Amino acid sequence: MKVRSASFMLSALFGAAIVVAAVACRPARAPEVGAEGDGSAPASESDGGVSAEGSAEEAHPQPVEGASGSTAAGGASPLASVLVTDPAEVQRIFDAASAAPKARTKANGVAGAGPLAKGLREFAKTAAAGMKADGPLITGKLEEKKNVQTAVTLKPGKCYAIVGYSNNVTDLDLYLLLAPGILSGQDTTDDGKPVIGKTPDAMCPVAKSAVKYLLDIVADQGAGEFAVQLYSKANAVKKGK
Repeated sequence: MKVRSASFMLSALFGAAIVVAAVACRPARAPEVGAEGDGSAPASESDGGVSAEGSAEEAHPQPVEGASGSTAAGGASPLASVLVTDPAEVQRIFDAASAAPKARTKANGVAGAGPLAKGLREFAKTAAAGMKADGPLITGKLEEKKNVQTAVTLKPGKCYAIVGYSNNVTDLDLYLLLAPGILSGQDTTDDGKPVIGKTPDAMCPVAKSAVKYLLDIVADQGAGEFAVQLYSKANAVKKGK
C-alpha cells in the first residue's frame, strides 16, 4: 500500500508539472479587432477617446440662429427692419454690392413724365407720406439675379424712406449697407415696390454727422427697368425728448 501510494503521488506531481509547463508555454492573446473585424484599434486607442461622430460634430458645428431682425449683423442697431441676420450672408450681400456696377442717376428724375417716375410718385404718396424727394432718381435696367449699387447719404435731423418701383421686376430688393459688412435696413416684401423705412416707420439717423451708405438694388425675380428714390422730411423729434 505504501509503495502504491508513493507511486500515485509521484504520478500526480508529474502531471501537475506538465500542466504548469503547458500554461507557461501558451502564446500571448492577440489584441481585439475593431467592430468590422479589420484589425483597427478601438476608438479610445486610435483617436484619444473621441468617436467618429464626435469628431464630425466638432469639425462642422451647427450654425447659431440670429436675432429676429432686432439687431443687424455685426452688432450695430439697424435703421429699419432687417430679415437677414446671419453675418456670413450679410457679408456676401455686401461684397456682391461692392463689386456691382453703379446705377444711373438723374437729377429731378422723379418729376419726369415716364411710366416709372409716375408709378414711383404715386406709390410714394403712401410709402413715404409727408416726405419730399431728396437727391437724384436712381434708375437702370436689370436682368434677373443681377444687381447694381449706388451711394446714399443720410444726415442727422432728418427722417428717410427709400422707395423703389418696377413694372417688370416682380421682386425688386433693396439693401442698405455699411462697411465692412453691416446691414442697416432692407425691404420686407416680395414685389416690385420695395421700401426701406416705409411710413410710419421712417429711418431717423441718430449719428451726429452725415453717413454714406451703400444701397444694393437686386432683381431677385423678373427683369426690366426700375426706379428708386430717396425721400426725406425734417425730424420732428427733438433730442432729449
